[in-house]
Amino acid sequence: MAATSRPLARVPSASDKPPLPPVDVPQDAATTAAAAPLPRRSLFQLALQHALSSWGTRSYEFAAPLFFIHAYSASLLAASLYGCLTTLAAILLAGSAGRLVDVYAARKRAMLRGAVAVQSVALAAAYALFATLLNVDHLGRNAENAGTGPERGSPNADVWTLFAAITAVGCVVTLANVSVSVSIERDWVTSIAAHDSRTLSRLNAIMRRIDLLTKLLAPLFVSLLTSTAGYPRACFILLGFALGGGLLQLLLIGRTYACFPALAADEARVRALKLEQQEPSPSPDVAMAQSYPPRRVARAQAGVRSWLQGQVSDWRVFVRMPVFPSSVSLALLYMSALSFDPAFIGYLKSETYYSDAMVAGMRGLCVVTGLGGTFLAPYLISRIGLTRTGTWALAMLLLPLLPTLLALFLGAGPGRERPAWNGALLFGGMAASRVGLWSFDLAQLQMVQEALSTHPRRNSLMALQVSLQNLFDLGHYGLTIGWSLPSQFKYAALTSYCALLAAGVIYVGVYARRDRGHVLHLGWLRLHDTKSR
Repeated sequence: MAATSRPLARVPSASDKPPLPPVDVPQDAATTAAAAPLPRRSLFQLALQHALSSWGTRSYEFAAPLFFIHAYSASLLAASLYGCLTTLAAILLAGSAGRLVDVYAARKRAMLRGAVAVQSVALAAAYALFATLLNVDHLGRNAENAGTGPERGSPNADVWTLFAAITAVGCVVTLANVSVSVSIERDWVTSIAAHDSRTLSRLNAIMRRIDLLTKLLAPLFVSLLTSTAGYPRACFILLGFALGGGLLQLLLIGRTYACFPALAADEARVRALKLEQQEPSPSPDVAMAQSYPPRRVARAQAGVRSWLQGQVSDWRVFVRMPVFPSSVSLALLYMSALSFDPAFIGYLKSETYYSDAMVAGMRGLCVVTGLGGTFLAPYLISRIGLTRTGTWALAMLLLPLLPTLLALFLGAGPGRERPAWNGALLFGGMAASRVGLWSFDLAQLQMVQEALSTHPRRNSLMALQVSLQNLFDLGHYGLTIGWSLPSQFKYAALTSYCALLAAGVIYVGVYARRDRGHVLHLGWLRLHDTKSR
């Protein structure tokens, strides 16, 4: 039985309170929006809004490590520390960033504008700090040789203080990215679809295509800037793009919101629920007593306890959800070393003679095949359902990566020469696997969206999936740190492939089996046996 062939059950809350009675909220606008095809102009504005945000994010993701490696020369320490610390921030605080979207669910437009404003200002601040590091002469000298200067002495306090400031701003950028992503890709898209599975598949596919295109084009743009204008000037140009893109997004948000009546209908539903749950205001005497300094300290401590309890409560609800095993499967894919990340590129540059143009071309091919996955997934979902699409997608991911894994062990002699068949297996398998990767990503995203579509904390719980993905991404860093030599990359790749196999076992053996009642559909065998008799 396909996942889309039955009505979705409401996910229970962690609270022990009895369920609230249904609220009488008009749903005509949302129902009409879901039934009628979405206007192309409205879709274009939503896509442009997401493209601007994704472009800024992808540009910074690529530029920040480049600037660190250029400034703190002869070492990857600064770039690695930055990556680990910002990932840790996402693991710990992504749930809180998603909770903000729930808190302001009745003010979607204001929430997204605030997140975009913080994102743009933080990006501009990060580029300004990089510009200071790269344009001030004595800072540039002190940052050489991993921040020890030309003499390779003790670490210089000024450049490492600047590194700490960039990292702090980078954590803000990361959390703002989570808020913007959850707001647009989860909250707005789910509200616009209004329980229409086909519309949800279409919107998710559009969002993912934009992500893939910006993932390909934004690094090319940054590389063009650094190679033509130089690193110091590139910082100022990217700073201008961050501010300009942010202003354009702020202008687009209101127009995009007005194009989709389902957003206002969902706000009305949330507003009505909050009125049902609203507690009476404290009396003036109680409010005055709470304003005294000792009470304010106690309230701050209570706020911290409440935050921790909220985190634990959200995780308990998330783990108990029927869709949680599929979230674990998706998160395990983030441990893969078999992708065009810095470790794999470092292996290619150190252990082979493949040119930069060849590496860039193969990376582009993987993006193109990934785009193919965003077209295949909606078709499969409409034909065989969400659950079976996930199973097929994992098979399309795991099988093509076997030749890629073999190419790391076979045909790789002591030198850097590689036979043609080795390159065909290495790059061909990786490119083919992107179809399955992005098909599974889209299918699993829709599973979570549909499972949480009516949950009062849906955005908080969706953000926890981002935290889970970052946790396993940190494990990927651990693999490449543990096997840090380029010649040892094959062992990291083998271990990460085992993680992919575990993802398949968890999805098929736990989630799909629970959802469909079996692992393999053998009904056609019984039918064939009956006919033969």
